[in-house]
Formats: sequence, structure tokens, C-alpha cells
Amino acid sequence: MKKIILLMSAVLLLSASVLSAKEYEVAATPKLRNALNEAFTGAQDVKWYTDDNRTFTAKFEMSHAKVTAFFNEDGTLLATSRYLDPEQLPLNVTSKLNKRFPDTSVFCVVEYSSGENTVYFITLESKDTWTVVKTDASAILKIHSRLKKV
Repeated sequence: MKKIILLMSAVLLLSASVLSAKEYEVAATPKLRNALNEAFTGAQDVKWYTDDNRTFTAKFEMSHAKVTAFFNEDGTLLATSRYLDPEQLPLNVTSKLNKRFPDTSVFCVVEYSSGENTVYFITLESKDTWTVVKTDASAILKIHSRLKKV
């Protein structure tokens, strides 16, 4: 549980800094390029961003998925996020979603990873609501947020 909390804290901090600051595109250092190539062989259309010259965000495509990777200035990979097709969710997660939310469809899936920890944010759409569910591979579903359609 502590690892998941740590992962979410890292993702939220990185996301908050990306959203709140004026991020700008930069040319990656050789150290950053090498770190990306080592971790993500086959990455295409890579663009690098930073807002503080200490944390760097690489946005790219890999295997037809949009991926975001966060690195520190030394080239250490901190965390990743990527959009998934619903079919890429673990089967136990899909099964529990279908059971608990039978009248919804999966609109969007975002996977966040840091180290060996992975969490999923799944946006479900029903006739009247949008529901964001957070889970990990253990398939314990927690409602993160719910919005009523108008």
C-alpha cells in the first residue's frame, strides 16, 4: 500500500508541475536521449519538455500507444504513463469492472507506472455519468471521481 501511495504521490507531483508551470519544448541532452533509448527501444516522434530544467518529460509513440515518461536530469526514469485500449487491462480488472459497473462502457484507460508499481485510471461512461475508477493489478476498484452529465 505504501508503494502505491508513493507512486501516486510521484505521479501527482509530476503531473501538477507539468500542469501548473509553463512547460516548454527543449532539446534533450545525450544523457536523456540514451536513457530514453535504453528504456524505450522503438520510441517514435519523441518530444522533450521541462519547466524547471531538473525534471524532463518525454512524450512519444510506441507500439501505437501515446506514452509519457518522466526523467530527472541524470537520466533516471521516474515514472511513465500511457493510454491503453480497454482490452489491455488485466482480465481480473475487466471482470470486476463488468460486474460492478454493468451499465457502463470504458471510455479511456490511463496506466501510471513507477518502478514495479502500476495503477490504472479507468474512465467509465454511462447514460448519465462519467466515473473515474482507480485500481491496480489486484483489481480492488476505488471510485476516484464521478461527474454527472448535463
